[in-house]
Amino acid sequence: MYSECPQAQLSTADFKLNMDSDRFTPNPPPPTIKKDWRFKCGVTALVLGMGMPLLALVVPFLGLSAATATMVAGALVAGGPELLCVLAVALLGKENFQHFIALGKKMAGDVILRMPASKGRYYAALTVNLLSWVPLYLYGYAPGWMPEGWTRIHILAGADLVFIASMFAMGGEFWGKLRRIFVWEGSV
Repeated sequence: MYSECPQAQLSTADFKLNMDSDRFTPNPPPPTIKKDWRFKCGVTALVLGMGMPLLALVVPFLGLSAATATMVAGALVAGGPELLCVLAVALLGKENFQHFIALGKKMAGDVILRMPASKGRYYAALTVNLLSWVPLYLYGYAPGWMPEGWTRIHILAGADLVFIASMFAMGGEFWGKLRRIFVWEGSV
């Protein structure tokens, strides 16, 4: 009865081969774009929105008072980029926005999510990821051990950036493991 069914004759090696070849299928080409004035304004807003958080690193060197520097840095990191990205989406339109999304998925997906990380790279990134938590715990439980002023903020912001970068350096396997944490699979 089972010998008549073609699916019953597939082995697990065939299944793994099919799954692995599916992982590396190329992305479809991105949709075409219209380069009119809306496109140029949208790209400008998108680039400014993505670059604004970097300008927050310059704020401590401007000689502003602590309250003003905090407000300006907060606007450059939290408020401004979001507004400019929403404006960019509105100006670019659906087709052009889908073009950029497809390009981003192609670049990030192929490099980060699809390419497997070597064992050494995975464990090195995992070690860096775990060590990036040390400044946060020092600040929380022993703030006297951390330097004062802007140096403390630079250390904590650097630890956050290293944490994010190490998550991407662990490769697609890590993202699969992280996703499985939040998916209920029933009994084993």
